[in-house]
Amino acid sequence: MTVSPTSPESMTAADVVAELREIVAAGRGNDTLARRLEGGSLIVLFEFPEPYTMRVSGDDRRVDEGGVPYEDADVVIRAEPLTLHRLTSGELGGREAIVGGLLDIRKAPELNKLLLMRGMFNVHKKARARGEAP
Repeated sequence: MTVSPTSPESMTAADVVAELREIVAAGRGNDTLARRLEGGSLIVLFEFPEPYTMRVSGDDRRVDEGGVPYEDADVVIRAEPLTLHRLTSGELGGREAIVGGLLDIRKAPELNKLLLMRGMFNVHKKARARGEAP
């Protein structure tokens, strides 16, 4: 299922969460992502008006409503739903979003976790291009 809102300007947190769920689902069974994870985990706290938490560890890959304590998150991201949609769709670059004040990464991840996140986005992007996005 590929999420395609009728109007990007009307993106809600629920729309973006559906996209994030696609991203984690696209990475299931990917050997490269599994090697990057290597028994570890990734917890990303998204601060929309309401918080959501992405958890990636072993076979547990999900995005749930609700937050986690700041110290438990590997990455804390604050952005409007439309900004995150533009980032995940490739319409907006991360550096451009940060410099423009549209994206606030409050807690930077370790390099291996950053590479895992980037890998997840790339796997999803390629799956979408092939028409195979979950």
